[in-house]
Amino acid sequence: MTYHIDAFNRKRSGTGPGTTYQEYDQAAIEIPTIAGIFILSCLLIVTAASAADTKTTYLGDMVTLSGYSPGSDIVYLFMTGPNLPSNGVALNNINRRADMGAFTTTDVETDGRWVYKWYTNQLGGKIDTGTYTIWVTDRPVDRSHLSGSDYRSIPVLLQQPGIAAGSSTATGALLVRTTPAGAVLFMDGEKRGVTPITLPDIPVGGHALRLSSPGYQELITQAVVTEGTITEVSIPLTSVNGSLSINTTPPGAEIYIDGNRAGVSPILLSDLVQGNHILEARKAGFNTTSQEVRVIGDQLLVVQVSLVAETPSPGTSPSATHAPGILPATLVISLITCMLLIQRTG
Repeated sequence: MTYHIDAFNRKRSGTGPGTTYQEYDQAAIEIPTIAGIFILSCLLIVTAASAADTKTTYLGDMVTLSGYSPGSDIVYLFMTGPNLPSNGVALNNINRRADMGAFTTTDVETDGRWVYKWYTNQLGGKIDTGTYTIWVTDRPVDRSHLSGSDYRSIPVLLQQPGIAAGSSTATGALLVRTTPAGAVLFMDGEKRGVTPITLPDIPVGGHALRLSSPGYQELITQAVVTEGTITEVSIPLTSVNGSLSINTTPPGAEIYIDGNRAGVSPILLSDLVQGNHILEARKAGFNTTSQEVRVIGDQLLVVQVSLVAETPSPGTSPSATHAPGILPATLVISLITCMLLIQRTG
């Protein structure tokens, strides 16, 4: 849907009762309204000009305000509406009052044009749905002191999301990456896939993101999608440490984690960094056992290690044993030799 405002932009060429106006060509200003992004254009004109028709958009959308202010360097914007101070508040912070000197300002370009992007989800507080008036002036004056200034008012109806406001939808794309990859992405409460992931045709404006991955802290953040571009979001995830409960058969083995002595089994090791680790179990008379274990964040893993007794090396034999009462052959031979020698000498 496209709205047209026909207006004359007039410039004073004098002051007082004899003031005259130089009239510029009549301009038809197109104001497209689309769900998610809403563009308002206006000309700063004298107070006699009539207000534009009320335009509708959503709370949370980005609204682009624009217009012309020939001869000005800055324009001042403030807002009035339901449950707001009667003299107005700044557009970017409803807690700042216009009658106390608080305004939202934007620069005027050399060609006289000004543009301001109004994020209705960044107001410094919560506002109700309803019709609000945006005031644009060429000087810092509140609602009760507009006399003598050039200004324009734009009525805007802010509604809750979900109510159709136009025939087309402005969209952009969202690219979400995490370190490490593989996190489950939920956007606005809906599961959308696993990172890294690119989501096309996302309505412009703010969206709530929730990322979940085993062993990592759940993270909640927000991304603001802009029209016709890819919004990139890169998020580092914070690891959550895990625990190991280690038992050995037989018990009493020295336990080493990644080469560092941890204690004697059975043993509980907590606050271990998530990921793969090398576990060694050492005990005298048994072969050293080494294996890889994976620690999972915020979980307890029970590990059972069976030790195997050492076996003799090849080529060795057990120590000789003798039956009781039987002399070894070498000893018998030695005794016979001694007896023969004794007989000869006798």
